[in-house]
Amino acid sequence: MQPQKILVFSSTKGYRHKSIDAGKIALLKMGSEKNWGVDTTEDATAFTEANLKQYGTVVFLSTTGNVLNDEQQIAFQKYINGGGGFVGIHAATDTEYDWPWYNNLVGDWFESHPKPQVALYNVVNKDHPAVSFMPDTLSRLEEN
Repeated sequence: MQPQKILVFSSTKGYRHKSIDAGKIALLKMGSEKNWGVDTTEDATAFTEANLKQYGTVVFLSTTGNVLNDEQQIAFQKYINGGGGFVGIHAATDTEYDWPWYNNLVGDWFESHPKPQVALYNVVNKDHPAVSFMPDTLSRLEEN
């Protein structure tokens, strides 16, 4: 069985999140652990029909602004319509405002960040590794 291969795309034409580099590292590490091939790029010329065929999933990692031209949009749309996978992380909704098809894919567009909120969480089941290290209850100001 051939390993899964993903393309991580993190081009920004607007605000650039500091977390992009950490996100790339995390996805590369996850790929290594899961035996996935992971390619990272900020070069939109990767969006051709021929190139996208090698990927099971394309990840938009905090992309912002209009990052694909018309031909690249067509290639990506054909890729998705042909069964290719898509994961949009965080600012992926702050991307391609002039492309209604993409809006339909991600579900909505970014409007604005909310004001910082005080959050309270309660961990009710510490069996999962995502929360096993957390205190039972914590209240803190969430930072954007």
